[in-house]
Amino acid sequence: MHDRLHKRHAPPVAHRRRDAALFLWKWIQAPTRIGSVWPSGRALGRAMAAELDLTVPGAIVELGAGTGPITATLLQSGVPPERFYAVERDPGLAAALRQRLPGVRVIEGDAGELPALMRAEGVETVSAIVSCLPLVSLPRALVRRVIEGGFDVLHPEGRFIQFTYGTISPIPLRHFRLQARRVCRVWRNLPPAAVWRYTRIPGEPVARDRG
Repeated sequence: MHDRLHKRHAPPVAHRRRDAALFLWKWIQAPTRIGSVWPSGRALGRAMAAELDLTVPGAIVELGAGTGPITATLLQSGVPPERFYAVERDPGLAAALRQRLPGVRVIEGDAGELPALMRAEGVETVSAIVSCLPLVSLPRALVRRVIEGGFDVLHPEGRFIQFTYGTISPIPLRHFRLQARRVCRVWRNLPPAAVWRYTRIPGEPVARDRG
């Protein structure tokens, strides 16, 4: 399975057009959930893959996998398929991802329930989370569940990798105690995006007081 997935390089033009049309339709239906009118590109996927540390044990989880452009690039960049899980809430996008990348473990579910989703898969530890969720446009309560749940399952040395089209941290650091670093801006993406890496502050709880 590993070799088969890694041989899937750039999808055919017709496939990319179909993915783009589906993505646009989903954005029209729920713009705050999708966050962009166009799927993310391979340059952004490579930039996010570069932030993974595969020596940290555990699963690699993608949140908001969509039609799979980042998924495919992560696998092509060396993420072991047997460690990889793609989480997608929308049934239509999840179905498109399964069709495009057969063999990828796709979990159709809410990223805000990540600990429960991982328990259902028998996963105890997550090495890294690659998030394609539009955190800046999601409800605050959902963002809190995504971040707190994500760090609940992350290995102590694990990384939460997030991209954004904005200029500031997409995770509101006034609400969370995290080490945050903007590692790069990907100008070749449409639209250009910045990649952020978040890790725990040793000895500190992730969530700040809610008052």
